[in-house]
Amino acid sequence: MKKLILLFFVIIMACSNDDDVQSQIINMRINHYQNTAIAEGLFLTYLVQKEDNVGSNEWSNLYSSIDGFEYESGFIYDIEVSVEKISNPPADGSSLKYTLKEIISTEKVDDETTFDLILKIGNESFITQTSGYQILNKIDVDCNVLCDELDIQLQNKEELIGTFKRVDSDKIALIKLE
Repeated sequence: MKKLILLFFVIIMACSNDDDVQSQIINMRINHYQNTAIAEGLFLTYLVQKEDNVGSNEWSNLYSSIDGFEYESGFIYDIEVSVEKISNPPADGSSLKYTLKEIISTEKVDDETTFDLILKIGNESFITQTSGYQILNKIDVDCNVLCDELDIQLQNKEELIGTFKRVDSDKIALIKLE
């Protein structure tokens, strides 16, 4: 009987020790364009502001997806998300899971609004050319009269930044190279 009580106690303690399954609700702002970034490979990330940083000039990359969130470029989103700790995250993955609770507001950004993206860092280029110019095979790039200069600078520079404006939700126009 003592062994049975001890076993029951061990099971109860193991089940109640769920410190890794904590969650909290936070407010987050998602910027109108995705950012290029490097982690375990090349990524397009959300640019976000969390909690007290919402409305500031401080943006950070969010490498995770947000379950239930349908992102469309060209809009700034204020959202409420649940953030849950993952008890055994994959070695190359986030230890946090984000789930959309509510879209608080959506604001369309003027298509003439410009933004900068890193196009190359070291030997890593975010420009792909499977079918025309694209950012990581996901966002079409209209490079207009800058296509030849883009090719040359991608070959010769260690770091390359492009200034863009939006053409539509899946296409951006290159207007300047730095």
